[in-house]
Amino acid sequence: MSNIADTLASLAELVHALDWLEPNYLTKHFDRAATARDMHEVILEFSYAANSKALRDTGDDRVHTLLNDILPLTETIRAFFRIDLWPASTAQLQSWTHALSTAPSGKYAFRDNGAIRISLLDADLHGSTLSVRRIWSHVSDFSGSWTEVELKLDAGQVAECKARLASLRSFPLPL
Repeated sequence: MSNIADTLASLAELVHALDWLEPNYLTKHFDRAATARDMHEVILEFSYAANSKALRDTGDDRVHTLLNDILPLTETIRAFFRIDLWPASTAQLQSWTHALSTAPSGKYAFRDNGAIRISLLDADLHGSTLSVRRIWSHVSDFSGSWTEVELKLDAGQVAECKARLASLRSFPLPL
């Protein structure tokens, strides 16, 4: 069993324990997720809901404790499905900035550390061009912003993207 499969199994136990204490609609969504994409969407929703009034403000310390245990697992799974890319040169930064200028949230795409956070499930690599359909901005964004941009990558970035895209096959649900 891979680390991501172990993480998902641990998360499933906690999600069901939470549902036993505080029934919620997310457990059904979690149980019905048939693909990696479905599970990713549920994880995004769970990450947001775990910090919301609906789940957090129940007054039951056991619920609060479970949510504190759930959040790091959801973050591990979220990180599995995304990649942070940094421009390798000033020219590449300018190219990416130009490509993102037409995207609705493109001006917020660069994070404080200079990286662009991209959903691997919503990206395709064609040679040295990464076609991106979802990015995470640096401002309150739990589900990413849908976009259509193409980013030119250097050889190191291409190798990193290939490796990370290939790693998606280790997820215990079909893509």
